[in-house]
Amino acid sequence: MIGNFITSVLLLILSGVIYAESSKMPNLGGMTLAGPGFFPKCCAAFFTFAAVVLIIQEVYKIITVKTGDTAYAKAELKKAVDLKETIKNNLSGVFRMTVIPILMVLYGISLRGIGFEISTFVFLIASMAVCGERSWKRLLLIPIAAIIVVYLLFIKFLRVAIPTSFL
Repeated sequence: MIGNFITSVLLLILSGVIYAESSKMPNLGGMTLAGPGFFPKCCAAFFTFAAVVLIIQEVYKIITVKTGDTAYAKAELKKAVDLKETIKNNLSGVFRMTVIPILMVLYGISLRGIGFEISTFVFLIASMAVCGERSWKRLLLIPIAAIIVVYLLFIKFLRVAIPTSFL
């Protein structure tokens, strides 16, 4: 219940941001029926629709559904309290869940300044270590192999420009 409301609010915020940003895209002088902002606006509309449907479903459940002797809202609040206890008992999972997105943001920021190779190498080692990998052999070989594969695939074969520093 609470999770669905939070998800709905986040979807509404995201759809507003996507719509606002896609409205700033150039119109291409009417050369095409659907300009570059068309697809993001469609995504924003879908997110808005999904959020509204989710809110309506939850309100309907709160009003009508009973689980045993208790109302739906009371049962869902008990689940939320139980989830809070589960999270307290699994702090390492919560740590991973928060550190990995932080590492992703730092990776995106450092990519342009430091370059693809170093940023990717450090990001992969850090994220693998956070997820529990302890073998130094894997911690070194997997990032190196990933960098080589991405380099060959995107730069050599597809000729995509990637901010590199060494290769």
